[in-house]
Amino acid sequence: MDTPQKLSLGHATFEKIREQNRIFADKTRLIYELITDEAPFFLSRPRRFGKTLLVSVLKKIFQGRKDLFQGLWIYENTDYSWEPSPVIQLSLSSAKCQSREMLADSLNYRLDIVADEENIQLKAGAPSDRFLALITKLKNKYGKRVVILIDEYDAPILKNIEKKKLAEATRGELRDFYGALKDCEDERGFVFITGVSKFAKTSLFSGVNNLTDITLEKQFTNILGFTIEEFDHLFKEHMEAILNEFMSKKGFENIKNVTDLKSQIMGWYDGYSWDGESSVLNPWAVLTFFRKKKFGNFWLDTGHPGFLEKMIKKGKITIADMFNNNFFTESMNVIDIGDKLNLKALLFQTGYLTVDRIESTSEGESYFLNFPNLEVKASIAQLSLSLKSPIKKPLLLVTQGRAILETLINRDSTGFKLAFESFISNLSHRVFTYNESFYSMMLTLAIAFSGQLCEPQNEVEGGVMDLHFRSRYGDDFVIEIKYVPLPSIEDNSYESKKQESMEAARDKAFEQIERKRYYFCFQGGGNKIYKTALIFGGRSEILVDFQEARNWKLEWDENLSAYAVKET
Repeated sequence: MDTPQKLSLGHATFEKIREQNRIFADKTRLIYELITDEAPFFLSRPRRFGKTLLVSVLKKIFQGRKDLFQGLWIYENTDYSWEPSPVIQLSLSSAKCQSREMLADSLNYRLDIVADEENIQLKAGAPSDRFLALITKLKNKYGKRVVILIDEYDAPILKNIEKKKLAEATRGELRDFYGALKDCEDERGFVFITGVSKFAKTSLFSGVNNLTDITLEKQFTNILGFTIEEFDHLFKEHMEAILNEFMSKKGFENIKNVTDLKSQIMGWYDGYSWDGESSVLNPWAVLTFFRKKKFGNFWLDTGHPGFLEKMIKKGKITIADMFNNNFFTESMNVIDIGDKLNLKALLFQTGYLTVDRIESTSEGESYFLNFPNLEVKASIAQLSLSLKSPIKKPLLLVTQGRAILETLINRDSTGFKLAFESFISNLSHRVFTYNESFYSMMLTLAIAFSGQLCEPQNEVEGGVMDLHFRSRYGDDFVIEIKYVPLPSIEDNSYESKKQESMEAARDKAFEQIERKRYYFCFQGGGNKIYKTALIFGGRSEILVDFQEARNWKLEWDENLSAYAVKET
């Protein structure tokens, strides 16, 4: 067995990775396609996805460091000139931004570092003026256009996003700073900007002409992250090295070979997609797995935006908000500062959601979203339940979630009771509140762990339905949840009173679905629709019942010379 390359966890400097023979996914073919185009580029990806390393690679290419690229695609397959250009590389990930003045000082500090390295003197002044001066002086010094690389351009705003006034002040300072790019079009060459979120262009980049957003471009969907092919190539020796260790671990009896181990890794960390077709693994999570030699939810601790957790705890974001309306168009994939954030775009940009599929229509493309993998589902559950420690036994929750989904699809009342009770028994009872909202959240999480899209608290014509999902067969399940607090004192009439209360709640649930026309919006497609009543009583009683809704379809009526509704 060959000696495995060193893990590159925590290493974002391309030069060190190459010199120390650490793992590196060769993306230079895609990078070559970028640098041979003169347009300014913008790329949004979640944290811990390799944006900083990509910027480092770009810097070394433009500095002409051909020696670092031996054996990579760009070295072997192109006639790239490797002629050095002046480069300004700025990262705002750690910029201090507790006030606009502090951010201005932090920006100036970064400009001074570049200026000192180039023996250039900059006068005191606003960051935007000094940025423009630095670009101009570098152009004059080298007689070549200046390459500008900006990493984590949005970090100062995201750190203050829940503080509206400070976020607006931060945005104003950054808008002025990036505005310098407008006034130096003749002096600047290749421009590449990365960040987690895509703010409205008018907010930050109104002065940058033709800024090309490649976030959702199919050509560059795999420019970051490990593809399955790259994973197989880069981690072959690492997989063989840890296989015996996993085969001997308790709880991993199903891992008997490399294929079994790979399957579990894919389930945990694969699934991120920006085109709905190809997918990549989270590089930070994969590298952490091989470092720690165990499965775990590594991404939440280092990759999630802290403000999201704060908003959940404050009740500004609910679990329904995180699950509902999981689609948008490319024009909707922007966020901005305001009283109501574009949460769906924010969840997508920060990595909680990914592109499941894309549907093209005459009006454009619609992006349908889903949770990428088990690690993210466990993160969602942990945040939703406000748990400080990671979810235990997430693989078991996947199995139980699938069982719950199957019992609903098959309208198996007895099976649902057993599967649901098993699911919630593996979650922390400290967070149990025993009301309709609690059971709705539990069912939503269970279906999410199963891998099925669902819509809790879905607004329709007649009101707000508790939950809706569409099965793999195309059947729609419209679910109404009721909670009946049962008396704790048991006597001879307890069982009959309990049954009477549960059945009355069931009848009320069916009546509400019918009266408020919850299922009408799903009619006409020829699919079956099941009104579903889920009644929870006390802490352990469950009553499940199903009614098939009357369906209809549109058919051409020769007598009327028009489409007419026909019941099926």
